[in-house]
This record gives sequence, structure tokens and C-alpha cells, in this order.
Amino acid sequence: MGTLKPQPPEWIHEAPFIASETRDLYASPAEVFTALADHENWPKWFTNIDRIERFGDESDGVGSKRRVHINKRVAIDEEFNVWEPNERWGFTILSATIGGLNSMNELVTIEDLGDDRSRVTYTMGIDAKMLVAPLLKLGRKGVQKNLANALENLGPYVAAQRGR
Repeated sequence: MGTLKPQPPEWIHEAPFIASETRDLYASPAEVFTALADHENWPKWFTNIDRIERFGDESDGVGSKRRVHINKRVAIDEEFNVWEPNERWGFTILSATIGGLNSMNELVTIEDLGDDRSRVTYTMGIDAKMLVAPLLKLGRKGVQKNLANALENLGPYVAAQRGR
């Protein structure tokens, strides 16, 4: 795996490439955060993820780590740098089996709209190597679509969990 440069949470807003999607969900901030923190079940709503496994100290919170397997060919190691229950949740990428990346962070913010509703914003910030950066800009629609699909799926997933 290639090593990336970890970035602090605020870097995401300064990254050379930023993709972001927002959805209003019929779910409380606590329900949304619980789904985010349930690593192993992400493939049920973030469809390009095959599986997620935690490693190192398997406790939750800032400093915890997980490995994400995507589309049966990519593995990414992440370290959480934001863990504010029911409000914000994010990580920086430590390493990846795909080349061309210098740094990458992801951040989810959850805004309480009242009446068990939330506004969820999922943001990705990426710094790519010079040869990859133009391809990333060309692939912006695909990245945006991936985030949009995940958020569209998150609402029904949370509703199904509520019914258990």
C-alpha cells in the first residue's frame, strides 16, 4: 500500500479537489451517527464498499483505524480525526492500494432539523499527484454520484434499523 500524508480535519476545506453532497433524512442525528459508527454495516448503504474491518485498538473515537475494501480491488486505511457524536465524524487516509494520491480526508456533518430529521453533508477532500489530478476533475460526476447514492441509501437503512 502506498502511504499518504495524513491531514488535520480542517484541511478538507482547503483540498485541491472537493466533492460534497447533502441530503435531508428522516432520521435523528443520533440514528445517523450510529449508522456511521457501525463500520461493518457500511456495505449495506454505501454500495461500492465491499467490507470494512477495524484494526489496531478497536475502540471508537479519534485515533481509531479501519481498512475499507472498495469494488473488490482497492483497500484504504483510514484514521479517525473527528468523532463528535451526533454532529461530526471524519477521517484522514493513511494508505491506499491505488496510486496517485497525496492526501485524502472525508468528513460527515449532521445538522439537527428537529422532528427526528437531519441534514447530512458528506465531503471528500483530495490532493492528487500531478498526473492524476486532471483525471480526478474529469471523474467529479462519478465521485458526486457515489456520495449522492450513499446518502440516498442511508435514509432507508436507518429507517430499517429503527424498525428492529
